[in-house]
Amino acid sequence: MEYLQEVVLLGIDLLVLGICSNQYFKLKKNCLALKDAPQLQIDDQLTERIAKEPQQKLKYAVIRGSVKPIGTALHSAMSPSVTGVLQTMTLTEHRVARAMFGFWQEEKQVIHVSANEIPFMLVNGKYGVEIVNGLSAEMLDMDTVYEHYEPSSLSVFDHLFGLFSGVRQKGLQTTEEMLRDGSFITAVGELELDDTGIRLHPPSNGSPMFLTTATKSTLLKRLQEAKASTLLKVFVCSTISAVLVGLIARKFYKRKKDEWEAQRIRKQLDESRATRRARMRPGDLSEDQTCVVCVVNPKEVICLPCGHVCMCENCAQRINDFCPVCRAVIATKAAAFIA
Repeated sequence: MEYLQEVVLLGIDLLVLGICSNQYFKLKKNCLALKDAPQLQIDDQLTERIAKEPQQKLKYAVIRGSVKPIGTALHSAMSPSVTGVLQTMTLTEHRVARAMFGFWQEEKQVIHVSANEIPFMLVNGKYGVEIVNGLSAEMLDMDTVYEHYEPSSLSVFDHLFGLFSGVRQKGLQTTEEMLRDGSFITAVGELELDDTGIRLHPPSNGSPMFLTTATKSTLLKRLQEAKASTLLKVFVCSTISAVLVGLIARKFYKRKKDEWEAQRIRKQLDESRATRRARMRPGDLSEDQTCVVCVVNPKEVICLPCGHVCMCENCAQRINDFCPVCRAVIATKAAAFIA
């Protein structure tokens, strides 16, 4: 297929375009949802506000408050004096890998993640809202309370093995992050009122949950910037797709044009041949002048390299392997005319 390369590139570009488009519409939906979400104070009026909603649920809302554990707080594994309510431990491998064209580049790969969570709430004075499934938040701002990088001690064998395998370990990095007790954060999600109080959890309508130190306006600005960046990627991918489609269409049209031109030339040759033959009566041709295959039309084609002029053009189009006179291999054929 003469435009296989363009088709493959178009397929890859359309895949990237689909991913970017999906991300763009998701960000657009999130921006609209966050923009329309009311920002409520954690106070004595919050319960009354939610109680007026259908099923005592507010589908999407923004609240701000200080983090307070319900029960005993988590202690940092590496810094015991630090307490919090959410904790993640991440082990990351740093390595160098041989990339395309033989260049070596640094890579990072997360090889293990562990997470801990205890019930907690956001409080404002004596009022509070329990946060449910905080680790499932799409944006979760936590503090790095411990980070340590341990370089690898490689032997000569390890270096040789890495040289041949294309991957060589540089070291391991351990990172601990926590949502600290007392942090003042913004929570975005679905508010629900039940017998135990008010809870905020991931929205049932598919909108994202956020636990961030940013204000609503700052968070909205971040999402809008991400949306604009994704829209630019969509535009670039769309432009590339249009160019590739144009190249494929141009090649396809050129191929068809060449086929149409070849058909036109063949038609002219057929008409010219028919006109020439019409001027000749069958009795005008001797046995030596007629095609040895159909024994009707005049000899018009010479077989090379044997040199036998033995076929008409019609039969020559069907016979391409051996000369019908001497059975020699036909390397090529050319037009000829027997006077």
